[in-house]
Amino acid sequence: MKHLLVLLCLVFKISFSQTIQQCRHRFDSYLNFNSSLNNFVKFEEDAIYLLDKTGAKEFAIYKHELSFISSFFENTSYLFQESFFLEKGIQKLSARKCDSLFINLKDKKNIISNKFLPLKGYRIAIDPGHFGANLKDAKIEYKYVYFIKDTLNINDSVKIFESELNFNTAFILKKMLEEKGATVFLTRTQKNFTSFNCNYSDWINTNKLRVLDSLKNKNLISDEHYFKLKKSDEHDFFRDFFRDFELLHRSQIINEFKPHLSIIIHFNVDEKNQLWLKPSKNNYTMAFIGGAFVADNFNKIENKINFLRLLCTNQLSKSEAISGLTVINFHKNLNIPIANKNSATYLNDKCLTTNLPGVFSRNLLLCRTVNSPLVYGESLYQDNEFEITELMKNDKEIFGIKTNSRVFLVAKSYFDAISAYFKMK
Repeated sequence: MKHLLVLLCLVFKISFSQTIQQCRHRFDSYLNFNSSLNNFVKFEEDAIYLLDKTGAKEFAIYKHELSFISSFFENTSYLFQESFFLEKGIQKLSARKCDSLFINLKDKKNIISNKFLPLKGYRIAIDPGHFGANLKDAKIEYKYVYFIKDTLNINDSVKIFESELNFNTAFILKKMLEEKGATVFLTRTQKNFTSFNCNYSDWINTNKLRVLDSLKNKNLISDEHYFKLKKSDEHDFFRDFFRDFELLHRSQIINEFKPHLSIIIHFNVDEKNQLWLKPSKNNYTMAFIGGAFVADNFNKIENKINFLRLLCTNQLSKSEAISGLTVINFHKNLNIPIANKNSATYLNDKCLTTNLPGVFSRNLLLCRTVNSPLVYGESLYQDNEFEITELMKNDKEIFGIKTNSRVFLVAKSYFDAISAYFKMK
């Protein structure tokens, strides 16, 4: 009951216009990791300032501008936001100018309800994480579980690819949501595809040199970095360039879709079980939302703009609400304990706890850059001694996908959470 009341309070807060006090609460609760931003953000009674490295005021949001700027960051493209950030600086917009801009700002997320199709009109983006659905690609990403039969007391060798689990979950969830009227977008269309609609090797062969040449010609990478990347093998190129480049592309195509909600699907492993040579007895469920910024983030203008969006809008409260519902349903449907900050080192060292169990603010690229409420779900540990057996099964066919009951229950948990979230709204 306590956690349900917190969820209701989060949804209740969403309906109010923005105040400087609310922004300060977000800053303290979600965004300012270990006081890292104290020298970069200043709150006054009638304004919020972003400061540069010298402590000079770089950008200002005044009290009368908050409602406009909140709507602006939710309903415009990044390029438009960057131009606005650079042009505005610390100058004040008149109240009349704010009203004029606010009226002309098109909110493309209005909903026409339909009681027979409760999700009709809602756009939901789903990002099935990773792309390695064979041992070669999975080793490049280091996203697989592989136990050899002869080394353990198990009936068969274990070979689990997270990319495949993520994609199958996403596909099933997509079909479930579409049955209720939602319009759903997947960031990749096959289990072994990147978000560029091809596998990693094909992207390397057809796009690597073209992309690097383009970045070099625009002076976006140095000559030294260019030649290093050009000569690097697929493993090094993934680590040094492609991983973040492809994640940014995922957030770009999600934002172009203008979703009401984004679901980022991952399956976890037990970090205390490194090198993953044997099954683990541990199993936890958790979810991440945006926040936990550090000072180094403010070296890039895009991070400042994403910080301002999270500071001035209700997206963090909405993300906390959908993530709390997701964790509750993971726990209920999968019968897995909910993680606390001591369940993994990164939860204690890299995250801020929220009001809801199992939900953490974490400074992940997608959590920063996706412009919508979101849940970054980590449903279970793939290397758990029970899960490895269940996840290896292909004994169920759901919407044409050969899979198992655990994948189905993960998809159902997301579906139940999404249904409850929009019903609460």
